[in-house]
Amino acid sequence: MKRREKLTDEVKVWLGETLKSDLKVIAARQGFDSLSPFIRKILREFAYGHGSEQRDLLAGMVRDD
Repeated sequence: MKRREKLTDEVKVWLGETLKSDLKVIAARQGFDSLSPFIRKILREFAYGHGSEQRDLLAGMVRDD
């Protein structure tokens, strides 16, 4: 059984009203009752579906803010 990683880092994302509303609708359709876990799922799918050998090098080139 795979252990879940502890969620310790916060990332603030500014969204327009329409995008936020659309994401909430999609999240609800997929059975989510909160937006944060849904966005985390989308980010995981994007990051791990498009990973590369240079992951650590590239991650160091992007600021957290």
